[in-house]
Amino acid sequence: MSGARPASGLRSGQHGMKRPTKTATSEADEEPRVDGRHLRRLRTEQRLVSAVGELLRESGVAALGVNAVAERAGVEKVLVYRYYGGLDGLMEAYADVSDFWPTLEELVGKKGEVLRDPDKARAGTRVLANYAAALRKRPVTLDLLAWECAHRNALTVALEKVREERSTELAEALTAAGVIPSEAAATIGTLFAAAINYLAVRGRELSVFGGVGVRTSKDWARIEEAIYVALRALARDTAHAD
Repeated sequence: MSGARPASGLRSGQHGMKRPTKTATSEADEEPRVDGRHLRRLRTEQRLVSAVGELLRESGVAALGVNAVAERAGVEKVLVYRYYGGLDGLMEAYADVSDFWPTLEELVGKKGEVLRDPDKARAGTRVLANYAAALRKRPVTLDLLAWECAHRNALTVALEKVREERSTELAEALTAAGVIPSEAAATIGTLFAAAINYLAVRGRELSVFGGVGVRTSKDWARIEEAIYVALRALARDTAHAD
């Protein structure tokens, strides 16, 4: 029998059939691609920053060096220069991500409840007491506070920046809550904070300073009571002056 043959490349019965199509997916639905080199770099940077923290905890600031950090991280020291430009840049990176300095939340509470105390002298005292407690549980911070009194390097400079930023944030919160009613009150608060820094550092080695205990929680509770007496007197004087 004669008749038309199917078109070349198609079998009988396939004329007009649609090719199966893939299910359309948007770019947003697809898994993001992660560049392998970028991921390796991120992991190496994390290892280097972690190595800085480990060396600080174990041996203090004096132990920090490109060779020591690279060896602890298990990477070639050239990567410290490639990624950070040297030890100074790595110190800055550590300062940015570490919990070196107490946060505002630690000092005033998760929702700022400390500042809502109607007794502003008590509120100020609690902020300073929280500050002392936060410092005393940070041995690396105490080491660095002691170190910066006699030395200055990239790490102390970077950490100074973090400290000043946190201090400014706290001062703004205290002022907004009326806990700092005057410039004199702000200055006295700074003097108390500086005293806490010093006593917390010395409390690692000494039990008593100037007849005042500085080692135990009971010692610091008595210091808190003394701060409250001073701030309450300041509040009374400020009220009378007004």
